[in-house]
Amino acid sequence: MRRMNAIRCHGFGGQHRFETGLNVPEPGPGEVLVRVDASGVCAADRAMWNATGPWDLRFPFTPGHEFTGTVVALGEDAGARHRLSVGDRAIAELNITYGNDFFRQRGLYHLSDSMDVLGATLNGGWAEYMIYPADAMIHKVPDSVSNRAACYTEPLANAIHGVQRAEIGFEDVVVIAGAGPIGMGMIQAARLKTPRKLILINPGKPKRDLALKLGADLAFHPEDPDLRAALNDLTDGRGADVFLEASGQGSAFLQGLDLIRKAGRMVVFGVYKDPVPFDLNILGEFKELDLRGGHLAPFTYATALDLMGRGLIDGDACVTHSYPLEEFETAIVRTPDPDEVQIKVIFEPNGTEAS
Repeated sequence: MRRMNAIRCHGFGGQHRFETGLNVPEPGPGEVLVRVDASGVCAADRAMWNATGPWDLRFPFTPGHEFTGTVVALGEDAGARHRLSVGDRAIAELNITYGNDFFRQRGLYHLSDSMDVLGATLNGGWAEYMIYPADAMIHKVPDSVSNRAACYTEPLANAIHGVQRAEIGFEDVVVIAGAGPIGMGMIQAARLKTPRKLILINPGKPKRDLALKLGADLAFHPEDPDLRAALNDLTDGRGADVFLEASGQGSAFLQGLDLIRKAGRMVVFGVYKDPVPFDLNILGEFKELDLRGGHLAPFTYATALDLMGRGLIDGDACVTHSYPLEEFETAIVRTPDPDEVQIKVIFEPNGTEAS
């Protein structure tokens, strides 16, 4: 029996342990065993570390829902089921859905009422090996995409879903709030829609500078008075046509309501710690806004991999820090220096990828 190392979560509030000598799982019918090449740290992972979460989870489990791996074994019929061979690099979508409920019938599988989540209700990628379940949606990684960039697929796929929800047009002035993994993916995906102007709002200058390199036309601190002046100049004072909120800050959502024009489109993709009170009259009586939510990444993993594979989105630029599993606490609690860009922090459980 092969052995492996993994990070196991035994409860909320810092109850994670680096464990050695665990059995490498054996793939059952339809299942795929991968050697984990890279696995990301997400805001949800940090929420589990910092406090009691709102989720109903069965402890212990292996976290990590952003991952990429190399196939090392296939269960019965798994090769034909997933079109995979040993040696392929592949990614599984994090949500595993079952049955034929109302949402799955309509193609909204990411909203299914019957779901498991890799890295939460099922063991995830903070380990040297993991299982992709038989019911997982699995995608091959293009040869031109590095392991680190492949690990960025999940947040990028979320970003692409948000951009699709925004229905960006050629003449639109688009504003994106937040330059984390999803916000930085939105910048690059929205650029491919060729809007008239693409503007980032983010407090930290290093991220604003990177966003300008990755496709933003303009970038502002939220409190910079030049932001409104620029929007007024671009739109004759109407305001932004499209506003995507990816920061998870209530203040950014409220700023979006202020900056968007009448009949504008607003996509809310952030995850908020606290309720955000606002005047509902802004939605109807004052502006007649089209307010849309965004959640997960239905049908966009393949798009994310394809865009990175063709060199249209730079996934490597968004993976900024890497750690071995043993240094999990450092990776989880890491905060950037003022002059440093920190976007996606990852683990490389089987060693650092050669440059």
